[in-house]
Amino acid sequence: MAAKPVTTAAQQPIRFGRAEQVQAVVVAAAFIAAFWYQLGFVPPALGTLVGSWVYEEDWSHGPLIPLFSAYLVYLNWERVRRCRVRHTWVGLPLMLGGFLVYVLTQAGIVPYAYCAPLGMMLCLLGVIIWLCGLPVMRHAWLPWAYLFFAIPLPSTVYVRLTEPLRQMAATGVEVVLNWLPGLHIVRSGTTLVYFHGASSGQIGIEDACSGMRSTITLCALGVAVAFMSERALWQRALLILSCIPIATFCNFIRVTVTCWLHIFVDPKYASGMYHRMLGLAVILVAFGIFSGIGWILDHIVVEEAEAEPAAG
Repeated sequence: MAAKPVTTAAQQPIRFGRAEQVQAVVVAAAFIAAFWYQLGFVPPALGTLVGSWVYEEDWSHGPLIPLFSAYLVYLNWERVRRCRVRHTWVGLPLMLGGFLVYVLTQAGIVPYAYCAPLGMMLCLLGVIIWLCGLPVMRHAWLPWAYLFFAIPLPSTVYVRLTEPLRQMAATGVEVVLNWLPGLHIVRSGTTLVYFHGASSGQIGIEDACSGMRSTITLCALGVAVAFMSERALWQRALLILSCIPIATFCNFIRVTVTCWLHIFVDPKYASGMYHRMLGLAVILVAFGIFSGIGWILDHIVVEEAEAEPAAG
C-alpha cells in the first residue's frame, strides 16, 4: 500500500484565522512605523506621501488607491487562500533591499527622492512573499502594482509630461471654439486670447488643466474597470490601452467647457468649486465610457454553446 505524501506546514494553503489576523495587524503596524516618514498620518507632521495626498490637488486621489487595492484582494480572496505557502525565502532579500534603498534615500546618500517610495514598495512586495509565499503573487501582483497610482511622479518627469498636454489642450480649444459665431481665439503658447463682440481677454491653460492629473486618475479608473470582473486577457489589454485616449478626450471636454463658461457665462464658473464639480462630472463621463466599452466587449464575442452529444 503506497504511503501518502507528507505535506509540510510550509506547503499548506494560506490560512487567515485569529492568529494570522493578529500577525497581519502587527506586521502592518511595524511597516507603517518603519516607513513613518512616508506614511505618517498624524498632523501636523504628515509623511511625505500622505502629505502629497492632503496638500497637492494633483494627488488628492491617493487615499482611494489603497482602498481599491484592498478591494482587488477581496475579489480574489478565495483564490488567494488556496495558494500554497512556498518559497517564502524570496521575500527576505526583497524586504532588506527595499528597506536599504529607503534608508539610503532618507539619509541623502541616494539623491533621488522617488527612490524612497520605490524602496517602500519593494519592501512591501517582500513582506507579502515572506508571509504568504511566492505563488500568491499570481493573484497579488495587481493589487500591489495598483498602489503605484498613489505615488507622485518625480517633479522633473511630471513637468515634462504636463507641458505637451497643456499645449494639446490649448490647441484643441482654439480649434473647436473658433467655430462658434462671434468668437475669435488666438493661441499663444498655452494662453488663449479671445475676442467676443466688444469684449476680449486671456485664458491661461494652467498645469491643473493640462490633463496630467485626470490622466493618472482615469488610468487608475480604467485599470479598475478592466479587472473588476472576469474578462479575457485581450479585453483587459484593450481597456488599459484605451485609458490615455479616453483621459485626453475627457480633459479636452473639461477644458473646452471651462473656457466656454469663462467667455459666455461668467468667469467664476471656470474656477473654484465649480471647476472641481466639472472635474467630478468628467470622471463620471469617463467611467461611463469605460463601462460602455466593457459592455461592448462583453457582447461583441458570443460564445458558441457546446453542442450536446446526440442521444445514442
